[in-house]
Amino acid sequence: MNIIEVEKGLAMYLAQYTGLTKDFSSYPKQISFIDYFIQLKEEIMEKFNVSFQIFNSKFIISADQLKFILHHVYSTFSLGSNISKQYGVEFLLYFSYERQIKKAIEKAGIKIPIDVKEISFGEILFGEPENLKQAIKFLENKIKINQHSQFKYLEPKEWEIFMRTYEISIDHVINILRGNNHTLKGKIKSLDDLKEYISSDSIRNAITDAYNIGLVKLFLENFKRNKKI
Repeated sequence: MNIIEVEKGLAMYLAQYTGLTKDFSSYPKQISFIDYFIQLKEEIMEKFNVSFQIFNSKFIISADQLKFILHHVYSTFSLGSNISKQYGVEFLLYFSYERQIKKAIEKAGIKIPIDVKEISFGEILFGEPENLKQAIKFLENKIKINQHSQFKYLEPKEWEIFMRTYEISIDHVINILRGNNHTLKGKIKSLDDLKEYISSDSIRNAITDAYNIGLVKLFLENFKRNKKI
């Protein structure tokens, strides 16, 4: 099991799924896929006291992005500046760059109409280690589709969509690269221009760093707001 202990008494589990809705052994076809997951979320909290959240895994650009999000979620609860009472929902808020749960769900949640056959999503669970193990076994009986402990990260051709979604400008990425001692010449107006000088791994890292700067700003704003309250 891909369980990571993030502090004493609290662990998290992160995975990605791809497959067909028919492979959900107990999925009642008369309701939407999303409603089914809401029921699962409530049941897991009630039975195991574990926070369970699904999210749109198509917006994961790197492993470091996930590490940054989890760091901020843990810090938020440690300092008492969390917006939600559940770790899973707080993860969704930071993942989406939002302060309102409704907006976070609209931006980073999954949208699957009732007649869709193929699905792809990420899941994250937070709870005490032993409770977490029981919750994972419970989910494995409910979700019998392809599981990936390593996420499928965005391909270079998808990075521009990621940048637009999180309002990351090409100039911001360029400044980060220059700050990391990369030499850039001429006028650079796009990622394609950057690829002539810089490796894809370095560009991916710079975009991830730009994303994390936004997370830091969001974290500080939430912390200041709660201190005033």
